[in-house]
Amino acid sequence: MSLRLKKYLRFSSVLIGVVLVHNLQAQTSQSRSQDSIDTQVVNIVKPYTPKISDAFKLKQTPSLFNSETTRKAVKYTIFSIPVASTFTPAKGTSVGLEKLKKEKLFQNYTSLGYGNYGTVLGNLYLNHRLGKGERMGGYIEHHSSQGGIKGLQLQDDFSNNLAQVNYAKSSKAFVWNTDATFQRQAVNWYGLPFETLTPIDSKQVYSTIALGSDVQLTKGVFRTADIHLRRFSDAYESQEYHFEAESTFQFNILESSINTLLKADYLKGTFAKQYHGLESQNYGNIQFSVAPSYHYVQDDLAVLFGFKTYFLMDSERNKNDFYIYPNIEVSYAVVNSIVVAYAKIKGDLYQNNYYDFAQTNPFVSPTLDIQPSSTPYKIEVGTKGKLSHSVGYDLHGSYSSEDDKALFRTHTIKNYSTPNNYNRGNSFGIVYEDVEVITVSGALEFDVSQKFNLRLKGDFYNYTADSKTTVWNLPEFEASLFLDYDFSEKWNFYGTVFYSGSREDTTNFEGVFIPQPITANVTLDSFLDASVQLDYEITNQWGAFVKVHNIANQNYQRWNHYPVQGLQVLAGASYKFDF
Repeated sequence: MSLRLKKYLRFSSVLIGVVLVHNLQAQTSQSRSQDSIDTQVVNIVKPYTPKISDAFKLKQTPSLFNSETTRKAVKYTIFSIPVASTFTPAKGTSVGLEKLKKEKLFQNYTSLGYGNYGTVLGNLYLNHRLGKGERMGGYIEHHSSQGGIKGLQLQDDFSNNLAQVNYAKSSKAFVWNTDATFQRQAVNWYGLPFETLTPIDSKQVYSTIALGSDVQLTKGVFRTADIHLRRFSDAYESQEYHFEAESTFQFNILESSINTLLKADYLKGTFAKQYHGLESQNYGNIQFSVAPSYHYVQDDLAVLFGFKTYFLMDSERNKNDFYIYPNIEVSYAVVNSIVVAYAKIKGDLYQNNYYDFAQTNPFVSPTLDIQPSSTPYKIEVGTKGKLSHSVGYDLHGSYSSEDDKALFRTHTIKNYSTPNNYNRGNSFGIVYEDVEVITVSGALEFDVSQKFNLRLKGDFYNYTADSKTTVWNLPEFEASLFLDYDFSEKWNFYGTVFYSGSREDTTNFEGVFIPQPITANVTLDSFLDASVQLDYEITNQWGAFVKVHNIANQNYQRWNHYPVQGLQVLAGASYKFDF
């Protein structure tokens, strides 16, 4: 840059600065002279709210720049040289599955075992095919023991013999079964509470003859029909006839069904004499019942709504009664059938009979007071499901009201009356009480694999009798365990454990006017009974087994004055065969 040019630029800059200063001073003085706004406070009532219209759009359209290109042609060539080959592919062959040896199934089975206390256990099962859909079967069982419990005055041997014949026919339209059964049971009233010099023949023998037939239809309104007749007697001229007939009808309405159960129950029995007298004692009644129910299923909800009606005619007591009971069940799958909640309200009328009492407690006297029991309602709420893929559970609680609940209680000792074989405090009678029952039950089932299965169950009971008396021979807690484990294809193990809490009973002497108690209440200790069974398959037909009962070797009392056998070991063999 030349010197002249630099001087010119410097002069121009000074001149422009002088002009700007002059204009600024003139504008400031003029503004001050025209400003008339005083200092004051301004209150903003509404804040500024911008609107979309206040904004302006950028009015600019982007342009696209396309550059056109031309595809260059490419030519591919292969430089091939012929090669001589002698390869010939082999023919393909399919891979076959290894065929397993088909297991031989036998139609018949028998076993025989012997153990301490002179115990013999044997059974025979026969099954023969008559034709298409027709089969004839038979079953024979024998279980006896020579006894040998220490400290007893009377014989304690027992035996149980049973024979049954069955005929079955099945087709697409129906399944029909009919059977005939004979059973003989011998026991002893060996539970004396004290020493006696009176000769006692303590043996009691029960005999049962039963005929039954049932049919199930696959189509139509009429679905099932059952007929059963049983004659039960003992060595003291007691006789009981029990006849039951029932049928089921089903009507389908849309996607739901209405089922109706019709039933007739006839009971007639007699005892040669009464416990406190020499006259015979008769009992019996006939019951007619109708039980309709409606079954509704919608998604995860299932509802069964119905009721039961009974008409009771008791000719021996000159009593006719009408009963109606609820029959309602509701279940809901909370988590895809993994967790199911359910509730029930039910009631029923129970036909008590001599046969059922003797099967539960074989030491009852042949002088029982037999009448029906009624449960007006039983409310149950619970949940069941899966805790994992191999663990299932069922937890529920219930409250029930039971009228004339049948309870076993030791008979009064007849010390003033003529003694006989069962009135020395060594037999049981039936007393009836109105009882309210609260129950809490829980069960766990472990299905680990096809080789291992375990089930646990426990029940807590709380009883309240209306007459404020003791609820005889009912425990407040019961628990059980069942175990099934297959060590291998030849070794199988089974185990059971049963626990019962303490029970209350009484022992009374016959007084001049009223029975005088020896001990007002007798508490029977709780007990635990464990049993195991080990099976070994020697061949596909022969097997061996060992059974051990009462492993703890406890001489506990299942009933008042009745200790049981201690450790019991039984071994035997089994055989499967065909004709």
